Amino acid sequence: MPEAIMVIGAVVSAGSTLASMNEQKKAGKAQARATQTQIQMQKTKATRERRTAIRSNIAARARMRNQAELTGVSGSSGAEGGVSSVSSQGGANLGFGSQMSGLGQQFTAFSGQAAQATSKAAMFGGLASLGGSVFSFGKAGGFDGFGGGGSGATQSVSGPMASTNVRPPVGRG
Repeated sequence: MPEAIMVIGAVVSAGSTLASMNEQKKAGKAQARATQTQIQMQKTKATRERRTAIRSNIAARARMRNQAELTGVSGSSGAEGGVSSVSSQGGANLGFGSQMSGLGQQFTAFSGQAAQATSKAAMFGGLASLGGSVFSFGKAGGFDGFGGGGSGATQSVSGPMASTNVRPPVGRG
């Protein structure tokens, strides 16, 4: 009867480990899709922010030119320098926004890779657990994994620090 319970336990353990590994694999694939979706969201947001910045820059240059015309300094080096400054600042802002968008996408991609690696590590841990269960089941079934039958004489030892089922020393000679 104890052998049947051990067999049932091993089967349940193996089945649970395989199911867990399957779910971890699904989780890894879902994480990859989520990462790609988040990167696409970041790209879309960056595109919108870039367009908004360009519109704002065009409007600021138009206001400056209009103000220069109203004050009678249109075409002067000071007025043109001011417009150029606004254009330069707009370009710098666009560059910074693009750089931050790229870094955000890299961060998202690396986070997704880390999550997938964690999922794979858990899956391989499950495989190791399954292997350990199979090995333990083999030993319990009379195979010790070292070429012997595992059915040698054992001696039970009692006491607070004693381990059960300890083999007695083998006599030499």
